[in-house]
Amino acid sequence: MRNAIVVGGGLAGITAALALQDSGEWNVKLFEARKHLGGRVSSIRDPDTGLELDNCQHACFRVYDHFLQLIGRCSAEKSIKFQQKTMISFTNPNSGEIGHLYDSNLKPPNHMAKSLLKFPHLKFKEKLSMRKVVKKLSKMTEEERMDLDDISFEDWLISNGQSRNSIETFWGFFVLAALNISAKKASAAQAAFLFRRGLFGKFDAFDVGGFSHHLSHIFENDFETTLKDIGVEIHKSTKINSLIWEKGSCIGVNTSSNNFNADLIIMATPHHIANKLLKTGNESTKHICEKLEMMEYNSLIGIHGLYSKKFIDDDFHFTALVHEPIIQIVFNRNFELNEKSNSNIHQWLSVPVSYADQFLNLSNDDLEEEYKKIISKVWPEHLNFLEKVVIVKSPKATFSTKIGSTKYRLEPNENVPGLIFCGDYINNNWPSTMEGSVTSGLMAAASALELKDWRNDDLWDNWPEPPRRGDENWGKF
Repeated sequence: MRNAIVVGGGLAGITAALALQDSGEWNVKLFEARKHLGGRVSSIRDPDTGLELDNCQHACFRVYDHFLQLIGRCSAEKSIKFQQKTMISFTNPNSGEIGHLYDSNLKPPNHMAKSLLKFPHLKFKEKLSMRKVVKKLSKMTEEERMDLDDISFEDWLISNGQSRNSIETFWGFFVLAALNISAKKASAAQAAFLFRRGLFGKFDAFDVGGFSHHLSHIFENDFETTLKDIGVEIHKSTKINSLIWEKGSCIGVNTSSNNFNADLIIMATPHHIANKLLKTGNESTKHICEKLEMMEYNSLIGIHGLYSKKFIDDDFHFTALVHEPIIQIVFNRNFELNEKSNSNIHQWLSVPVSYADQFLNLSNDDLEEEYKKIISKVWPEHLNFLEKVVIVKSPKATFSTKIGSTKYRLEPNENVPGLIFCGDYINNNWPSTMEGSVTSGLMAAASALELKDWRNDDLWDNWPEPPRRGDENWGKF
């Protein structure tokens, strides 16, 4: 048995550790600097209500094959509730007009066409012009897609006849929510992947999944328990100070209390931390640091509105708010959670503010006032029951899929002896999502196991298959 050390206990590191230990060929130690697993996916306890609030509202999609395999491997299927039909609501808070996007019996990429024709937030001419883009995206080769990395998605859309309104209302919304960046700044190659694989991919690809617990619950219970049960040695609250090198090979890690040697080190940290650790390495890491230094982050803000009385219909899940730059989408956490809260909070609204870079300097009071103002347009009575607003800012939430960013993404194996990389910034086409992180962890494991025939679109052998509609083992809305 060979020994591996995984540095970082986020989704990528957990996945790599689990897949390697499952193989029976490796003994794995997992190191996490914080006192809990989860990395940048975490929860905080509100001292007034006792509620565990995720740092930002999270959702998953049925297209997240590898993430859902990880959930299944850790027997956490009931922690996610899935739509059994794609349904995405859009509300204009000024007019009150509501539209929905949903799938039909038409074959992809046309399975959304019926709902698009009825969509009230676009003009008929704009809907017709969208057909050209959908067709172009569906017929695009991978080589053609990658050639778009150095132009913005907005410019590409304009060159293909899309209006400012359709970009802001439709295309830009999905880019903002999934890539955590604006269409103006996003790599067209990365955005094209989103639509090809997601909204215009398989008919059920964009079924939305909501989490029935706070995410720390899943990490602390399902994921950590599974890792321990199969023999992964977990070291929490243990920061890696440096890597240990010998004759050009990475042979271990240094902590405040000890040195740990291993046959393989898997770096599963955010890219700025990887860069910091590698700078003390040898000449073979120089080209990696040059790439990592070119990468940037985009931020997220989570806004939680907590209320003393329920005032929203039981069947309301979420709606996007058209033409709202800050309060972009509103989720009803009551709809997702399995259990009622023991606190005096009976209504919980959650707002994820994507690409929040320009809003980080706003005070919490300013953000709270914006929340109150916009929510009042949709539910005028909400202020009567509002107990408090909790705001969580995450400046380094996701790596940036900005124009030209693909060339800086690392491969799992960068030809540094003893060292493999994983994390959301690894070159696997996915943006900084739960799926991208888990896929990178599997790529690292495949590299360590020398699985030359495995591709990052393949399912992971011997892990449960992702659920399809109607699967009774998984939660449903």
